[in-house]
Amino acid sequence: MSRKPSKDSTPFARAMIIKKVLIHSLAIIVFLVPTLIIPAFYPTGMAIYLRLFLLFLILIEGLILFKIVFMNEKRSEILKKLGTIVFSLFVAFIFMEAIFMFIPRSHNYDYTLASKLWEAKYWKPINSLGFRDKEPGNKNSVILFVGDSFTAGDGLESVNDRFSNIVGAEMNKKEKKYTIINIGRKGLQTKEEFVAMKNFLYATIIKPQIIVLQYYGNDIANVAQENGLIFKGSFLYANVNKVLIPVISNSYFINYLYWLHSQDYITEPYITFLAKCYSNHNVLSKHKEEIMLFVNYAKENSIKLIVVVFPLLQDIERSDSMYVNDIVDFLKGNKICTINVSNLVKELPIEDRIINKNNGHASNKVNRIVAQEIFRNIAIIDTWK
Repeated sequence: MSRKPSKDSTPFARAMIIKKVLIHSLAIIVFLVPTLIIPAFYPTGMAIYLRLFLLFLILIEGLILFKIVFMNEKRSEILKKLGTIVFSLFVAFIFMEAIFMFIPRSHNYDYTLASKLWEAKYWKPINSLGFRDKEPGNKNSVILFVGDSFTAGDGLESVNDRFSNIVGAEMNKKEKKYTIINIGRKGLQTKEEFVAMKNFLYATIIKPQIIVLQYYGNDIANVAQENGLIFKGSFLYANVNKVLIPVISNSYFINYLYWLHSQDYITEPYITFLAKCYSNHNVLSKHKEEIMLFVNYAKENSIKLIVVVFPLLQDIERSDSMYVNDIVDFLKGNKICTINVSNLVKELPIEDRIINKNNGHASNKVNRIVAQEIFRNIAIIDTWK
């Protein structure tokens, strides 16, 4: 007696199964493409929830596909177990991807997805002039803080943890009150900081009594490139296969894991470039002319100037020999009140100096130490009046 074929073994049934597999596979691809594209243009905000919905659809389509391929046909137990393992990994990845869309982490490089989430959550308040500070005023004597990301408080979740704000809190415990204004901005270098300060003072008609200028090792980079020392940089994701780049750069989970590890192929060439800049006499001389813009402006306008010189906090000894000692000597030679942060924090372990191993900006602890030294120097200045 012949065996009756199962309903899934007829040519028509197999064709229908293949059709369903193709339809749901295509659906996954259709949902996957915008899921990968969205982070490149809209990594934060409401787009996150659209992407979350797309991940949910991908999960549903994946479940249907799994049932069609592995559960609705007579498969061997080994194949079923293999399919179950693969689908479990697929589900785990979808869930991890969804979770990491809501995990911020500050980073030296703002193009990481976690750092964009961090900035969207913590980079506030932003005043009408675009600085991370409250609206400026001059009700009391003004102390103006000028600088780059160290002054702006990169990596600090609250502006109250910045050295400028800590100084303000301490100063206003005294009988004489001060208005603290912070015009730090990421990426600025010495000449740009001077222009930003002049524009700010012109727009607000504020005359500060004290200017606190923050200095960092990359402040020389622009003038170096203007004088022929060009940093070509490193190709982003140069250490991975090009086929994997779209996934690494647009998956929150994989991007987080990738940038969790130090990427020396980016940082080391830049530090080497900076060392070359400071060892070039012509470039260094022109850079010191930029610093003198602040020195001369303060003298011409009877403003007290304090300069806070930050080292590369991950490698103080290297940065001291590269630029810190020379810049500090130069400023002191021009009779400028100078704070050498290297001397204040060199005894701290590296993990206490920096935000995290991916972000070399000053930690909360270092900001407090620097604030105390600025406060001490301002108190000395006050006794001179």
